[in-house]
Amino acid sequence: MASAGGRVARAGGQLAVRIVKPVQSTNPLEARIAVLNVYKDLQLMARKFWWDYNMHHMPLGFFRSVLKQQFVKNSHLQDIRVIDRLVGECRQHMRSIKDQFYNDDHVRNYLFKENIEAKPKDFLSKFLYGKE
Repeated sequence: MASAGGRVARAGGQLAVRIVKPVQSTNPLEARIAVLNVYKDLQLMARKFWWDYNMHHMPLGFFRSVLKQQFVKNSHLQDIRVIDRLVGECRQHMRSIKDQFYNDDHVRNYLFKENIEAKPKDFLSKFLYGKE
């Protein structure tokens, strides 16, 4: 099957049109506004977030830039449904942060994932790493 523009070509040569309802936004402009609103809300709570999760070893400006990087890494997305899902996930994370469901290490691992050493996946790397 090949899909193009919401149409699915079946083996018999028939075309089937699949209408997908949007999650929240109906056009890219609404999705952009939702992303900007959640970003603004996250930046407003950044000081409390920084203080509550003991991130005092880094300046607040650097912490805010790390939060910004989390948004910028998804700037290539075009699908409105994916954007809406990520906005909803971000709102859920913000709620969990506000209610302090996470511990300090969990937040650090989530924000600084690229600094964590990747685990070996193949047998030889595991063997050399000392896990097999």
